[in-house]
Amino acid sequence: MTCSKPKILVVDDTPASLKLLSELLRAEDYEVRSAIDGELALESAFDNPPDLVLLDIMMPGIDGFEVCRRLKAHPATRQVPVIFVSTLSDTEEKVQGFQLGAVDYVSKPYQREELLARVRTHLEIERLRNRLEDAVAERSSQLRLSEQKLRTTLDDYISAHTQLQTLLDTIPDLVWLKDPNGVYLACNLQFERLYGSPEAEIVGKTDRDFVSAELADFFRQNDLKAVQAGKVCANEEWLEFADNGYRGVFETLKTPVRDASGNLIGVLGIARDISERRAAQAKIQRHMQLYAALSRCNKAIVQSSGEADLFLRVCQAAVEFGGMKMAWVGLLAADGDTLRPCASFGEGAEELPSIDMALTAASDFSRSPTSVALREQRPYWCQDFQNDPLTLPWRPQALRAGWQAAAVLPLHQAGAVAGVFVLYAGEVNAFDSDARDLLLEMATDIDIALDNFSRSRAQKQAEAEIERLAFYDPLTGLPNRRLLYDRLHQAVVANARAASHGAALFIDLDNFKALNDTKGHNQGDLLLVEVARRLEACVREGDTVARLGGDEFVVILNGLNGDAAQASAQTKMVGGKILAAIGRPYLLHGYEHHCSASMGIGLFRDPDTTVEELLKCIDTALYQAKRNGRNGMQFYDPAMQQALEAKAALESDLRRALEENGFVLYYQPQVDQDGRTIGAEVLIRWLHPQRGLVPPAEFIPLAEETGLIVPIGNWVVETACAQLKLWEGRAGLDDLQLAVNVSAPQFRQADFVAQVRRTLERYGLSPGRLKLELTESLVLDDIDDTIVKMQQLRESGVRFSMDDFGTGYSSLYYLTKLPFDQLKIDRSFVHNLGVTQNDAVIIQTIIGMAENLGIESLAEGVETEEQLGFLNAHGCNLYQGFLFGRPLPLEQFQARLQAFAQKRPDDGIHAATAQ
Repeated sequence: MTCSKPKILVVDDTPASLKLLSELLRAEDYEVRSAIDGELALESAFDNPPDLVLLDIMMPGIDGFEVCRRLKAHPATRQVPVIFVSTLSDTEEKVQGFQLGAVDYVSKPYQREELLARVRTHLEIERLRNRLEDAVAERSSQLRLSEQKLRTTLDDYISAHTQLQTLLDTIPDLVWLKDPNGVYLACNLQFERLYGSPEAEIVGKTDRDFVSAELADFFRQNDLKAVQAGKVCANEEWLEFADNGYRGVFETLKTPVRDASGNLIGVLGIARDISERRAAQAKIQRHMQLYAALSRCNKAIVQSSGEADLFLRVCQAAVEFGGMKMAWVGLLAADGDTLRPCASFGEGAEELPSIDMALTAASDFSRSPTSVALREQRPYWCQDFQNDPLTLPWRPQALRAGWQAAAVLPLHQAGAVAGVFVLYAGEVNAFDSDARDLLLEMATDIDIALDNFSRSRAQKQAEAEIERLAFYDPLTGLPNRRLLYDRLHQAVVANARAASHGAALFIDLDNFKALNDTKGHNQGDLLLVEVARRLEACVREGDTVARLGGDEFVVILNGLNGDAAQASAQTKMVGGKILAAIGRPYLLHGYEHHCSASMGIGLFRDPDTTVEELLKCIDTALYQAKRNGRNGMQFYDPAMQQALEAKAALESDLRRALEENGFVLYYQPQVDQDGRTIGAEVLIRWLHPQRGLVPPAEFIPLAEETGLIVPIGNWVVETACAQLKLWEGRAGLDDLQLAVNVSAPQFRQADFVAQVRRTLERYGLSPGRLKLELTESLVLDDIDDTIVKMQQLRESGVRFSMDDFGTGYSSLYYLTKLPFDQLKIDRSFVHNLGVTQNDAVIIQTIIGMAENLGIESLAEGVETEEQLGFLNAHGCNLYQGFLFGRPLPLEQFQARLQAFAQKRPDDGIHAATAQ
């Protein structure tokens, strides 16, 4: 036997744990070898067997159980004691370890003193075992040598036995040995304390001699399980010491003991007190649960929409995550005399309604822990519900629900006590200092949340007041103009989505100003308030009545019939109801006043309708209703609005075309009887960026209505003169005349004559090449002004043609006074040649009159050879029409002239028509 340091092999796959345990053992002067996995552990143990192995279970590759099995199977390490040190604490893992031959099992996290005690104990046991083996060997040798050596060996044996007994009495664990029948054979001093008797009085007796039959049978069953299993069996048992009444939970290891022949000697038992460890684990578990509950509480504070939602979430968190039996929140009533539960969760929550929570002096509840906490504004910790004198009236409920302890935490809002947060635990003394700190933190967080909710409510109230001032009329309380716009927009969208009609009714009080002027604005305000009430009484919930301003109101009707006719009938019925309600007498501070109203109505369904458009429509309808005599209603025609919108868009595009030079001139040739092109009438076209080429009939009337015809006409004159200038000096083009239509607004401009003269002078043109076409209606509208302007331009050399002659008044008297160079026979007469005799007579008359006055005659709209033949036969020598060419762009017109110039001169009129 040597005196070298005990050799301990530490096996753990976690470097930190391996280092910590190794350093701990080296500090106790042990020789420590370490292995990071099972393979290295086996190699080290086989090469140099240790005195003790501390072995982790959960390792990669070969786990602790397999390492243990191999160690016990190897001759060199079969007797090396193995202690498992693992985080696995279930009984099954422990049993498996003992089955593989482990001598002990230490659960992580371990207590340092406990671990060292176990190491010392098992090293000592191993040392004693080795020593016993040496002693037996030595005694056997001495017996063979001599009888004297036998006595010496016997003395050594007795000494060793004494040391072993001393060791057993020294270790803190309970150790005992029973025979196969459960009779005690031996025990240590710690076990004597359990039964309160010395070993001599225990040996020879059974458990029934010391404890109840039920408990004795329980011990016996565990003994038999170990015998039947043939290996160490671990279980937990509650033991109560007879010497001092201490009761705790013990981890008990029972091992069947057999002699060398395999006969059962009895059952060896070792029991270790794990009460403190269990209590520490339970404490840690409670704290972890409360931490989780606190975390959920904080999450609830962030996510909750209000107090009710928060309280329920907090109670649920305390039970589901905090390990509480039940939790509830109560708020003080407004009078402060009653506590009102507003949220609860857990076992026994159904008991709350049966508890009278009056705080008055006559009530039992006023002396409850909850009342004390409220009154003294401090937490109340009830660690033993069944024995606390303040809980006496409610102990039956607590028994039914399993409440063993309670905590009452006052809740504050704006610095004052507002209620309580009450929690019930399922075990006594559940609220240690750490638990109290966590619960106080939770209550503080709830207080902060309540203050935030209070500030949020105040902010919302302020925002509501701001909104009321911003969106509601302060006099009538009705939505104002701003909110009306929003409601109208919503109504347009909602009715379009529902495929129903909506209606907007614009109401204006008739002669309201007279009431203000005669009775004062106070009376007028009273009338407006009463009118608002009557309007609200006439509509359904979901409709809107708004005050637009002054004495103007707007009513929005939603969900009308999808059919326009039926929707109009529904609106008319409501409108009549409103007018009748407004028409009833008003009693304004003793003064009876009679009032009527006018109403403009617009239906809407199109989702693209804007609020501005809708208000504009009903404003127009209201104006018409007032024009119709007041005290009535007028519907707005949606088709009219569409026309106005199209017209407005066209006007905008027309103005842009003027700015961006979006017009172009087309040229329709005018020919003589020989087929020679003598000129052309310029016809304006609009090149619209989206619509393409727009004919004059679509935009000239709008241009005349908006006054744009004047700048457009000036542009035509300017462009025609510019083109005439470009043609100068070009064969076949330099003698052409261009006829330009002049509108009445353009002609009536005071500077019309000056503008034409300046244009001719700017381009240096011969005035005779410009021919201005005037209609009969223009000429006769202001004959004196016409005569003066025509004479002035005639003196400058400008030629004039009367357009569409024969379709107007056709005053022959004024015709003789005006310096016309040409009469244009209207196309309507030419078109009917061969159809009606009257048109032929009219044409002949016009031609004859022009000849008598010495004026040219030009026929428009010549489209057939028959028409041409008739006109030629009766003396009309100038023509214009599709027979000679349609209006053409400049390039095509010039190309046509060049092509015609290449024809032989004797081709005549037929060459012209062929083009």
